[in-house]
Amino acid sequence: MKTLLCLLVVLFAFNTHAETKLTYSGDAYVRGYFKNSSGPSGNQGFNQFFRFNVNAKPDENLSIKVGAILSSNTWEGDNHKSISAGGTAIGGTNDDGFSNDNVTRLDHAVIEYSKNNWITSVGRHAVTTPGSFLTSDDRRDRIQVIKIRDNYDAIAFAYDKRAEGSLTDGRDDLDMYSLNYYGAFSEMTYKYALQTGYWSAKKYNALTSGFNSVNLDGVKQVSPQIEGKLAGVDFNFYYTLLFGGTAVYKDEHHAAALRLAKDLEVLKIEVQSMVTRDGGLIASGFDSLSSIVNSSPDHNQSSIKLKTVGFGLGAKQADESLHMLRLSRAFTTDFSATIGGGYGEFYNTATTPKRKNTVADATAKYNISQYLILTAAYGRFFGDDEDHAGSLTLKAVF
Repeated sequence: MKTLLCLLVVLFAFNTHAETKLTYSGDAYVRGYFKNSSGPSGNQGFNQFFRFNVNAKPDENLSIKVGAILSSNTWEGDNHKSISAGGTAIGGTNDDGFSNDNVTRLDHAVIEYSKNNWITSVGRHAVTTPGSFLTSDDRRDRIQVIKIRDNYDAIAFAYDKRAEGSLTDGRDDLDMYSLNYYGAFSEMTYKYALQTGYWSAKKYNALTSGFNSVNLDGVKQVSPQIEGKLAGVDFNFYYTLLFGGTAVYKDEHHAAALRLAKDLEVLKIEVQSMVTRDGGLIASGFDSLSSIVNSSPDHNQSSIKLKTVGFGLGAKQADESLHMLRLSRAFTTDFSATIGGGYGEFYNTATTPKRKNTVADATAKYNISQYLILTAAYGRFFGDDEDHAGSLTLKAVF
């Protein structure tokens, strides 16, 4: 609740300045889901997500972008659980025991200044790389400078504070530096990107420097991508190489995906292969053409994801793959559906064999209005796993 109050105070302050232009946006959903992958009964429930965004422009060059997540939790009834193990909040309230009304929190907050095709931004950024192959809806405490050239090409430099260690030790932080180039050629028929990264933790300490309990010191990353159309077929190719780490990604660790798509007007056909070698990285939010594999953005994760390709963290045994075919059709301007299937090999642990499964998947979407959408999704494994999951989501945007 404190976050929301602060946001309202900021809005009031901007409104007192006659020249400041404000734009508002937001999104929300309520989702019912089930996931049969954790015992004979599996699990099921409802969850919800409400987000409110504001963009304030005091002048043509300056923007202040702020967003707050007002609620993002599982429906728990009158007694909301404490965020620590055990304990229950006061019955009949929205307070979880720590005076913050469920999980109200900052989503992003960025000061952005643009002039002469230079864009400089500082703050907590929402970050997604092209195609969500490398990063998908992540949040980064970042300093970023972008130079956009007249021919569409852009060069971007970013510094991310990935983990703050002890405030009394300036060497135990985990920092990330990236230099990226985005371009196009042949009258925008083809777009490409070359993204690079370097992680540094000079004095790694598992108690203070931990980033998801992983020491990423010394890791280097190179990620070329290209998309376009060839012989009437749309294609997207993604590749990432990680190497040189002190503790993980020490050797060469590869990940790649190729998607081909053909729109026949009455039917859209998509085929895709995603492959990793030696624990290469693919973002959890990358669209695998299946609702139960990946397809789960970092900051708003799927309730029905059953497996992930690309999170082997450099393990030698973690050679994974998923090959999918998806057929899509828009039956009316408001109703569309997809059906898909494929085969995957999924890394489990270093001491157990990979799990091999055939995958079946189906989705349906109905636009109740321009701003209100009802979506259903279902996926199932056949093979080493017999798990399946499904969801029904009502989403509103404004």
